[in-house]
Amino acid sequence: MTRRLILLFGLLLLAPAAGRSQDGIPRLAVSYAVDVTNPETGKIRVVMTVRNNVDQDVEVSIPAWAPGAYRIVKYCKQLWNLEAAKDGQKLDVVSVDDQTWTVKAGGAPRFSVSYDLTIDRQRMDKDHCFLAGPDTYLYLGKHKEAPCSVGFTLPDGWAVGTGLEADGPVYRARDYDTFIDCPTELGRFERHSFEADGAAYELVIHAKGPVDGEKLTEMCRKVVVEQNKVFGAPPFKRYVFLYHFKDAVGGRGLEHLNSTDITMPYTAVRIDPLIAASVTSHEYFHLWNVKRIRPVELGPFDYTKIVRSKALWMCEGVTSYFGDRGLVRSGLWKEQQYLDHLATEIETLQNNPDRKVTPIEKASETVWDRKDWPRVDYYNKGELLGLLMDLKIRTASRGEKSFDDVVRLLYRKYVTGPAAEGKGPIGVGYPEGGILEALNSVTGDDWTSFYQSYVRGVEELPFVEVMEAAGLAPALQVVDSPDLGADLRGTSILYVVSGGEAEKAGLRQGDRILGINGTDVTRATIRDVLSRVKPGEEATLTVLRGEERSEITLTPKSRHRATCKMRRGEAPSELQKRILDAWLGKSRDF
Repeated sequence: MTRRLILLFGLLLLAPAAGRSQDGIPRLAVSYAVDVTNPETGKIRVVMTVRNNVDQDVEVSIPAWAPGAYRIVKYCKQLWNLEAAKDGQKLDVVSVDDQTWTVKAGGAPRFSVSYDLTIDRQRMDKDHCFLAGPDTYLYLGKHKEAPCSVGFTLPDGWAVGTGLEADGPVYRARDYDTFIDCPTELGRFERHSFEADGAAYELVIHAKGPVDGEKLTEMCRKVVVEQNKVFGAPPFKRYVFLYHFKDAVGGRGLEHLNSTDITMPYTAVRIDPLIAASVTSHEYFHLWNVKRIRPVELGPFDYTKIVRSKALWMCEGVTSYFGDRGLVRSGLWKEQQYLDHLATEIETLQNNPDRKVTPIEKASETVWDRKDWPRVDYYNKGELLGLLMDLKIRTASRGEKSFDDVVRLLYRKYVTGPAAEGKGPIGVGYPEGGILEALNSVTGDDWTSFYQSYVRGVEELPFVEVMEAAGLAPALQVVDSPDLGADLRGTSILYVVSGGEAEKAGLRQGDRILGINGTDVTRATIRDVLSRVKPGEEATLTVLRGEERSEITLTPKSRHRATCKMRRGEAPSELQKRILDAWLGKSRDF
C-alpha cells in the first residue's frame, strides 16, 4: 500500500466517529489528514474535513496562543495557501482577520479546508517532525466541542508518538481542546515504556545522539510513583513523555492532559540524564495542577486573545514546589540537595528588587505584557509560597494536615465532583477566591491576612518564622558578593545586564554555566561556588551554548547580595522531627 493510499484509507476510517447528538441529529465532526512525506522542505500539508455541517457560513481559525505558554504567538504567520472545497468544487473563503476565515459552505454537509504550514528547522528535519497542536490545526469557532481525529502520511520508517487515542492508523480526541493538547512526535525515535498504578507510561525520545534511555525510564518511574501518591490513581489509562534532546540553549517543558513535551540540550542530558528530573517532575504534576485543577479562566479556552489569570503563581510556582519536593521524596535528590535548592530559590527572590514592588498576583496577571527584567518570577515566589503554606499547615496541625490536603480538596470540589455531575470530563475551574477558601476549609483557620500580605501584597515572606517552627534552620544574611552582571535561574543565564561584566565577556541569555574556576556546578551548588569568587579577581566560567562548550573569563564587581543556607535544626523536638520526616519522606540515593 503506498503512502498516499495510507492517507486516503485513514480518511475513510475517520468518518464513523461522529456519532449522533441526543436529539438524533448526526453530530458534527472534524478530521485532519497531515502529509509529512517531504520533511526536508520544511513544509507540511493539512486537509481539514468537516462532516454533518448545517451552517451556511463557517468560521475557521488558528489559535493565537498555546495553553501553558502565556504569550501571543500568531501561528497564522506559518499558514498559507488556504483553500476550501466541497465535492471537488472550490468554495469561497473570506479573510476575517489574520487568524480567522469564513468558508462560504452554503450548508454543505461535508466540505474540506486545505492549507500548507511552514515548520521551523528546530521542529522538523529529515528524521522527525514535531506538531505541538495549536500551531497545526484549524478549529471551528462555534464548534470546539466537536470530536476530532487525525491520520498521517509519513516517510518510510517513521512512527507516531502521541497522547492521542489510537484507533488503528487514526488518532482521536473528544473535542478540539483535548485534541490540540496532545502534541505529536513523528519520525525515527527511541521508545520505552513501563506501568505504574494501573496506567501505562511511554517515553518517546528524539535525540541528536545516544542517551541512556533506561536511566531516563527509571527516573520517570520514580517521579510517577511518588507524585501519584498525592492524589491516588492517575486520571488516565496512558501517559506519554515526549523528549527532545538537541542543540538547544536552555530547556523547556509544556504540560498536557496526558502527556508532556520537554526539550533540553543534548550534551547536558548525555552527560547526566537525571538533569531532566526537575522539569519532568514539574510537568508531570501539571496533569493535576493546571490541566485539571485550574482557575476558571484557563479552560475551556479562548484562543483568539490574551487570557489573564492572577493564579499563575499557583499554577506554575506551586507545581514547581510539588515537583521538586517529589524528587527528594522519591530518592532522586538527597535531602541536603533539596534544602540547598530551596536556599537558592530564597536567594533568587531576595535578590530581586521587584519583590518589593509587584505582588505575585499582579506578576501572574501581567506575564503577557513581558515586562523587562528584573521582574518578580511567579515560578520562584510561587514555589516558596507553596513551601511556606505546606510547612505552616503541618506545624499548626501538629503534622495531621498539609498543603496536599488543600490541593486534594480543590481536586474534589472543582474536578472530580463536577465531572461526576456531568459538568465536563475535567470538571470546572475554581473562582478567584477558591484557593483561599480551600486553605480556610482544610485548616479551620483564616488565611486572609497571609493572603493579603504575601499573595496580594509585597511584604517579605516569613521564611525564618515558618521554617524554624517546623524544625529547619535557615541562615539568611546580606554579604558583599561577586556580581557577574547577569541574573541566573539555576545554572542558566536568565538576563544579561546591559553594559555589565557578563555582556562584556560575551555571555548570552540562555547560556548554561557548567563550572566556575574548575569546579562543576549544579542548580543546588552554583550559589555556594559563586560565593567563593572574589570581586575584582578574574573568574573562569565553563559555559554551554547549544552544543558548544567554552571557557569565558570575566572580572566580577562587588555588590550587596542576600545569601541563604538551609539545614535541619540542631535540637529539634520530637514533633519537629516527625513533621520534617513526613514532609521530606525517606531519602535514598538513586
